[in-house]
Amino acid sequence: MTKNNVLIIFKYPHPHWNIPVINQFSNFYNTEHLYLSDYKNENFTQIINKINNLIESKNIEITVFDVDYFRFINFFFIEKIKSNKKVLITGDDFELHELNSITASACDIVLSHCPLSVLKYKEKGFEAYNMQYEYNPKEKLVDKASKNKKEIDVLFFGNLTPDRINILNFITDQGIALKNIGYKTGKLGKTEEELFELISKTKIILDLSKSRNNIVKNYSSENIYKFFYVFKARINRAGLNNVACVAEYSPGLELLYNEDEVPRFFTKEECVTILKNLLSDSDLLEKYTNKLSAKTHYLCNEKISFKHIYHALEKSKFRKVELIKFPYWYLRIAAKQIILRNINLLTFFKNMRQFGIILSLIKNSNLSVKILILSESILNMLWYTLLLTFKQKK
Repeated sequence: MTKNNVLIIFKYPHPHWNIPVINQFSNFYNTEHLYLSDYKNENFTQIINKINNLIESKNIEITVFDVDYFRFINFFFIEKIKSNKKVLITGDDFELHELNSITASACDIVLSHCPLSVLKYKEKGFEAYNMQYEYNPKEKLVDKASKNKKEIDVLFFGNLTPDRINILNFITDQGIALKNIGYKTGKLGKTEEELFELISKTKIILDLSKSRNNIVKNYSSENIYKFFYVFKARINRAGLNNVACVAEYSPGLELLYNEDEVPRFFTKEECVTILKNLLSDSDLLEKYTNKLSAKTHYLCNEKISFKHIYHALEKSKFRKVELIKFPYWYLRIAAKQIILRNINLLTFFKNMRQFGIILSLIKNSNLSVKILILSESILNMLWYTLLLTFKQKK
């Protein structure tokens, strides 16, 4: 059977994310990919034209858009891409859902790493599917989990926040041997090879689920919540490497794993109790390890888990979600991304043509929104042209 061609548009190279996504699609499609970070000297229109030429020359049937924390890929960008089928993919939807769900209305299908996120899209009427993945830098490293001596009782890796530090300190104060290889924002942690080596020697991986920023971003109203409980890929990493996992509660975890596969906690006291029970009972620890491993290998088996997505993509018609209007904050973001792309003194007059695109974005908006967006766009163009030009000279 002839495979259809797929193009995945990534923000930038990121092996932990790019490689597993490419692998998932490659089992069923001839898969091409590109990085928008490589398009340094093109504006909004030029990038779209280049991608459309690539789609035509490669006979691309399906285009996949990597949208997380990259507002340049928005509804208006996706709308102008000439592809028969369009897919939005997100791995960090928890604080971007309001933004992503508007962008998703330009697509046919949504793929999300978090099962709770999938339900949120379905609630709005989107065709959405869960896609699990995990990145192993070298397949042989996975085998080490069963061969190496388990000399680390509990391992934590990932970003360190004040809340996480508080929990980790409490665990060690209770006499539990915890190896903490976490890192603070802006600093590098272990390489993937080093991390997998440590995982292979570990009995239990600790998963802390609270989002790591001081507040959860909210695009449509004030920032209200300090954190969300977010489903993390550490659980998959533990299961694939035959290691048990004790996890802080998250609704996404609850949707994918049972209590007898991943024990969970709300408080640091509950965490310590669970860890002590598992570390003092080798049979109980083995039971949790085996159940998590079996479930995760099933969920992350690329040829099995992707089948329902493949069947969905092979349909000829999709359920579309129509928006009543674009909110002002979304139009502001989109207009700014168009203006700022490849802006400097040398491209100033050429980029003035991008105002035609901005006018098309706001054509159905009321007069006050039109005035605000256009005024801000003019100011942004003048300010950032000077700012970025001087930065380039330094």
